[in-house]
Amino acid sequence: MIIDHVFFDLDRTLWDFDQNSHEALSQIFDKLDLGTFINNKRAFISDYKRINEQMWSEYRQGLLPKEELRVGRFLRALDKYGIDDYKIAETYSESYIALCPHLTQLFPNTIETLEELKSRGKKLHVITNGFSEVQHLKLEKSNLESYFDVVICSDTIGINKPDPKIFHEAMKQAGAKASSSAMIGDHLETDVLGANQVGMQGILFDPKREYKNVRSVTRIENLMEIPEIIY
Repeated sequence: MIIDHVFFDLDRTLWDFDQNSHEALSQIFDKLDLGTFINNKRAFISDYKRINEQMWSEYRQGLLPKEELRVGRFLRALDKYGIDDYKIAETYSESYIALCPHLTQLFPNTIETLEELKSRGKKLHVITNGFSEVQHLKLEKSNLESYFDVVICSDTIGINKPDPKIFHEAMKQAGAKASSSAMIGDHLETDVLGANQVGMQGILFDPKREYKNVRSVTRIENLMEIPEIIY
């Protein structure tokens, strides 16, 4: 496919959210000495991740405000272990937001892929549903910032993927046409089908092969496959 503009999701596509998030959650659990009240850190973090995914789904649908998501996910997780303390949840939230974006684990071949695409004259951009102040920090600390011309964060414009408006806004800012644009992300509905509905080429990043039986979309398991399919 002939593509001039390549749009990337950030979390779980370039920046290894699962690994960085787990490390931050573990460090803060220890710092807050929560082991005094919760005897299974691994179980707590697992419960938090499940609750976090549920609340993020609500946020993407516009059912949950940003402020409630940030503290509420920790409040719900702690409540499962009998800790009904807003201050602890707020401290966990603030500590997590302060620490996590500074962690820099990327998916294999992230830099190599971006370098290759840039060397071919491709214009690179980011469209993310993450919070702007956090996402820009991730890009900076991971030395990714210089690769991207346009970075669109959903909370800045008040629209979440897969709403067509966020893709149109991103292309407008980038000076891109849908017919010569690709969107690469790990979420089938949010990233790929969302991009497809506005005429962009959606590419599903699936390193864990969770969608290996999905035949209706272009799917990759390694970022270095991107230069092989984008001309």
